[in-house]
Amino acid sequence: MIEPNDDLSHAQTGVAALVACVVQTLNESDPSFQQRFLDRLERAYLRFRDNTKGPVAQELELLSSTRQLLTGWNPIRGQGKPFLQD
Repeated sequence: MIEPNDDLSHAQTGVAALVACVVQTLNESDPSFQQRFLDRLERAYLRFRDNTKGPVAQELELLSSTRQLLTGWNPIRGQGKPFLQD
């Protein structure tokens, strides 16, 4: 199990935040972009989960974290505000 304060966890959070910022910015000029991205993100999650041999927990966690930042949805806490939404 990865501790939440290790370097990998911090890098994963940073990458998810960076991707969320890019998607949110692109969505400003193309309002359909974020949904298309989320659809593709879901397909990527399923592909890693279902078609990859060996452990893929880190990949799935990064994809899931990115989705949570963009949508504000957390399976434990429920609906929250998306990342950087005022």
